[in-house]
Amino acid sequence: MPRKNRIISSSRIYHVVSRGIDKNPIFIDPDDYNQFINILRKIRQNKPFTIYAYCLMNNHYHLVVNEKQTGISSIMSSINTTYAIYFNKKYNRTGHLFQSRFISEAIEDEAYFLAAVRYVHNNPVSANLVSEASQYNWSSYRSYLHLGSNDELIDYQFVLNMFASSLTEALPRFVEFSKQTDEQNFVDYLGEKEEMAAKEKKAKLFIDMYLQERNMNIEKLKLRSNMAIRNELIRLLIENTDLPLRRIGKLLNLSKSTISRFK
Repeated sequence: MPRKNRIISSSRIYHVVSRGIDKNPIFIDPDDYNQFINILRKIRQNKPFTIYAYCLMNNHYHLVVNEKQTGISSIMSSINTTYAIYFNKKYNRTGHLFQSRFISEAIEDEAYFLAAVRYVHNNPVSANLVSEASQYNWSSYRSYLHLGSNDELIDYQFVLNMFASSLTEALPRFVEFSKQTDEQNFVDYLGEKEEMAAKEKKAKLFIDMYLQERNMNIEKLKLRSNMAIRNELIRLLIENTDLPLRRIGKLLNLSKSTISRFK
């Protein structure tokens, strides 16, 4: 099947994701994360592009970037090739480290741009690695708070100016915005649409069967008297579906506060 052409962004801004081949880890120890950040820094010096947000996870990474005149494919090729050479040499391995094609999504408006930055920063929270974004060392969120060592790597001022012209006003607004729930599907799910749809279909069948056996429906799960049943169902879904908590919450029509107790 031929590959679909990438959607070109008129703003030149993209949310991109690159994953380890077969979902294998691309970061093993802290030195790997630091090396990747150093590679971003060096490549950015040679290729003019801007980073607004990044997040490095165990087997994939996210960037929100402005390609400028460089071209997103050239940027990603340089990043992945340079890091793969380092990783393969360090761990005495051969072959591809990343999936053959990175995932990209064109960002055309301010609201979606800000939501993408928030989504990238909250990846570790969604994965239950930390309880809040500021606790994660391998994203740009701490640079926005001036808690990290990579402030010069990202253009946080461009983002903060969208909240207020004054830093003292913009920063608390940005922090509050970052804590809000994303209602949109981002490139993670768009790139694995079929896989996510299959997982959700399996989960829905499980939910239907579970509720039918108890002569219940989803709305009844919200009743306090059915809390034990609801909690059991959530735990079973966590153990058996590999779905993120927020997706489980949407399937069960539960609030964020209810589902977040299971982190």
